[in-house]
Order: sequence, then structure tokens, then C-alpha cells
Amino acid sequence: MLLTWSAVYSLTAVASDVPDLNSARVSVADRSDTEFKRATAKALEAVIIKLTGSSAAAQTKSARAVIGQAQRLVQQFSYERPRDASSNADALDLRVEFDSRVLHEEMRARQLVVWGKERPDTLIWLVTEDENGRRLLGAQDTHQAVGVLKRRAAERGIPLVFPRADASEAAAVVQASSAAEIESAVREYSETYNVRSVLVGYLRQAPPNMWENDWLLNSQGETSSWEQLGDVVELLAEEAADSLADALGRRYAGSTQQSAAELVAVLIRGVTSARDYARTERYLSSVDSVRSLVVRQVDTRGITFDLTVNGGLRALTQTISFGQLLAPDTSDPSVFDLKP
Repeated sequence: MLLTWSAVYSLTAVASDVPDLNSARVSVADRSDTEFKRATAKALEAVIIKLTGSSAAAQTKSARAVIGQAQRLVQQFSYERPRDASSNADALDLRVEFDSRVLHEEMRARQLVVWGKERPDTLIWLVTEDENGRRLLGAQDTHQAVGVLKRRAAERGIPLVFPRADASEAAAVVQASSAAEIESAVREYSETYNVRSVLVGYLRQAPPNMWENDWLLNSQGETSSWEQLGDVVELLAEEAADSLADALGRRYAGSTQQSAAELVAVLIRGVTSARDYARTERYLSSVDSVRSLVVRQVDTRGITFDLTVNGGLRALTQTISFGQLLAPDTSDPSVFDLKP
């Protein structure tokens, strides 16, 4: 269905700082030492998948070496009731948080990518078609695919944005007479959300009890598509979330972390007060790829910082472009303007 799409994103695109990247929840049978050891390793597998952006990463030799140290890397843990209210009364989860500094050092020492917390928001257009007709689903929709996508994306550290699914958006999708018209409507409305990644899912119920799904991901002009066929829509939605996370990981994670650290000088213009300086310094220090920061010069143009950045200026510019604090100069990649 949705097979071609020109670039749809804005220079003012937004991103989210993803929380809980270094923690995970695992179901446990009891509070025994044996079960704690197993669950801790399982939790670290989930964290490594989140941090690398790759569902296959946890099975590599390098990752297994890190997972073998899971108990040493635990910072804190707690036993909690599962979030799923339908679970039985005796069900128990172990929530584990790992020491981010030590874990990241261990991963980088073994050439494992560590994707930082600044990640692009992905807008999801989810269209279903069954015996009741065609529908555009929003974030509050009770359709099982919505809940699974939200849960699995959170487990993978992928921030999602759902459309408003208001009357105009829904009508444009429902009244479309062809796949091309649906695609055109989605493309037009996506421009109002200021996101860098857009995922379109078209889920059609086919007799007797099957679902045929088409997915199209556009991320800064790079597109990928895939198809699914199955009888359990929840499993298909979970697989789609993993495919989305893997695609975004390939697109963004490697560029910020695989390259060696480089010293780059950047000029920040528009810093006119101590508060402006504090905002700028605090933000740059919080960027995961920035290893160190030193003020080189202050003059009438602004403040020049010497930054040691994993992946160099390209990786830094990519991360900064996600946010709303600094705007890159289109003529000089080493110059940024502080937004009001």
C-alpha cells in the first residue's frame, strides 16, 4: 500500500529525553537468589537492547561478556506488582536499575554502541480496516494494537507521538478512496506535528481470522517498509514496534557513538546574560555524546566552547537539531543560535 514518500520533517523537529534507559522490569517466580540472578541478567539484556537500538545486540559475544557482570552492575532493585492489572494476584516483577556510568564504560570498551537519551519522536498513523469499516486510531483508543505499540516502544526507549485523530484527520483517512489518497492525507497532516520520523501502519482484517499489515517508516527522507501477516494482532504490533526501534537505531544510534571522540569548537550566539550561559552550558553538558566541555573564548559574537564529542561535529549537530534550545546556522555547521 504505502510504498513511496518524500521527506516529511521540519527543521524545528522535536525529540524527547527518554527516561529509564538503564533500567528494566522482569517477571520473577519468587525472591530466591537463583531467580534474582536469572532476572538480573534478563533485565540487562533488555537494557542493552534499549541502549544499542538493536534487538540482536544482546546476543553478541561482546554483550554476553557485559551481561555476565549483571549483578556487579546493579545500582538498585525492587520487587513490584506487575503493571498489568489482569495478572494473577501472586505475580511479581523485579525492577532493576544499573549503574549507568559503569555500564556505559563496559559497553564502549567492547565496541558496543550506547545510544543516548536524546531520541527523535516518531509520529504513528495507525489505520485499521475490518468488518466495521476503516478507522484512524489515536493515543486514547482502546484498540489492542495501540496499547501494545505504546508498551513495546517504551520498553525499547522509543518516544511515540500519536495524531490528534480529530474529525478532519479521521475524515481524510476514512473517506480516501485509494491507498494513494490515504498516503497524501497522512503526508499533509504530518507536516503540522514537527517530527523527524513518521510511521504509517495499515492493518486490514482478512478472512477467516487473519491480519494483513503494511508499514512505512520515513525518517528524514530515508524510507523503509515491511509487511506482516498473522492471526494475533498484538504479536504483529509488538513485532512492528521492534522493527521501528531497530530501524531508528540503525539511523541514529551508530552515528552518535560508534565514531571516536573528536575535539570540536562551536560558537553559540545570542548568549546575553548569566541565565543564558547557564542554560547553554547545562544543555551541552547533558548531551550524551559530549564527553567534556571547556569555554575557549567570550566575545561580541558569543561564546566559543571546545567540546570533546563522540562522533564529532556531525553527531553533535544531529542531536542538537532534535531539540528546541539551539538552532544550527545553515551556512556554518559549527555555529548555533540560542533560542529565546
